[in-house]
Amino acid sequence: MLAFYDRHRRPLPWRKDPSPYRTLVSELMLQQTGVATVVPYFERFVRRFPDLGALAAAEEDEILPLWSGLGYYARARNLHRAARAVVADHRGELPSDPLVLRGLPGLGPYTAAAIAAIAFERPVLPVDGNVARVLARFFGVEESIDRPAARAALGTRGQSLVPARRAGDFAQAMMELGALVCLPRAPRCTACPLAPGCRARATGRQEDLPVRDPKARKVVVALACVAVLRQGRVLLERRPAGTLLGGTWTLPAAPVEGMDGAAQSRAVASALFSVGLLPAGPAVPLGSIRHIFTHRDVTASVSLAPSRGRPSPQARFVELERPQGIALSTFTRKTLALVEKKPAPGPRPQRRARMRLPSTT
Repeated sequence: MLAFYDRHRRPLPWRKDPSPYRTLVSELMLQQTGVATVVPYFERFVRRFPDLGALAAAEEDEILPLWSGLGYYARARNLHRAARAVVADHRGELPSDPLVLRGLPGLGPYTAAAIAAIAFERPVLPVDGNVARVLARFFGVEESIDRPAARAALGTRGQSLVPARRAGDFAQAMMELGALVCLPRAPRCTACPLAPGCRARATGRQEDLPVRDPKARKVVVALACVAVLRQGRVLLERRPAGTLLGGTWTLPAAPVEGMDGAAQSRAVASALFSVGLLPAGPAVPLGSIRHIFTHRDVTASVSLAPSRGRPSPQARFVELERPQGIALSTFTRKTLALVEKKPAPGPRPQRRARMRLPSTT
């Protein structure tokens, strides 16, 4: 495995000039997000916040814009909280013990083990989806790897494979093997260094393993998003922490409860009310977008809504074409694209000149 890693390791930015801090940032970013997506975000983030101290001293409003579009914004807030906890409780030094690491915000068993192995050479094996797939095939595990007990048992068996030296490289080798060779479909068994001992390959069950639980159906959601424009600026509201897209800025929105036009109109009015505004005329439909979240399938209609009143403190007007310094999700960017393409207003109808009658005396 180590020879495989030495030959095939990808030149990822967190592997250049490695440090515990860079490992922490990369592992939080890689939670539920692919490597290709993470690379440019990681590079921008560590340029702006090169170490734990710089990140701990920053405000959340400085951090979220750099996460804008990466999704799962709770990770950014957890990373910020973890940096502050390390500075406050560990003298600015990231702990090396995986059990202590698990006490930091956002660090579950996998992330703590990954940091301990990669950054500190602790002899532990982090088991993410890729590694679980490799282990399930290698040991011929017939239980669903989505079940906590089965995942824990895999970790215990995998731990027996960790070598006495280069534990961090071994952990990354297992991750690379799952990402490049032991693929979910059509695994490249002839290129696999574990093939001679793999039970799945020996029994011809590479495509059947690992066993997974059926995925839960996503909740279908319909939203009405409202664009309020004033002097070339669009109104956005900041989503409260703990909600979907918490901490990011979105068009005011409300759920559409019903299938008829009246339901849409009620939702538009409710979206305006949520930011302290009142409708001032009929809304103009601009189109709709669909966005798939982890547990939700969202269709959002976007309308241009005339309004009156002063918006509430959680909302602000920003430049429509170049919103700067705020966190915008991919979902919000899709909705704003419809606003940018709004039809230009047609020429105003000319008033018919009144005929002046001659005065009579």
